[in-house]
Amino acid sequence: LQKSSRMPRKAEDRLKAGDLVFAKMKGFPYWPARVCKSEAGYKKRVPVFFFGTHQIGHLPPRNIVPYTGNKLKYGGGTFFKGFAEGMWEIQNSPGVG
Repeated sequence: LQKSSRMPRKAEDRLKAGDLVFAKMKGFPYWPARVCKSEAGYKKRVPVFFFGTHQIGHLPPRNIVPYTGNKLKYGGGTFFKGFAEGMWEIQNSPGVG
C-alpha cells in the first residue's frame, strides 16, 4: 500500500517550537504551554514550557492539543496554583521564559 500524500502526518511532526498549546501531565488539568526546541534523547516526546509555573516537561504528542480552538474547553475552571497566571502569560506575554 502506498501512503496518500493527503494523510495527516504524525502529531509530533505537526508540533513545532514556539507553538502555543495546552499540555496534559498526569495529575494535572490541561495546562497552557509552549512547545520548546526538541533535544536529542527525547524521541516520541515533545518538550513543552508550562506558563505560570515556568517548568519544562517532555510529553507524548497525544497529551498536547493546540491552544487555538481549545481555549474555552481547557482555559478555565481550574484552581491549581499557577494556572491563572499561565493563562495570563499565554495571552499577554507568550515569549516569557
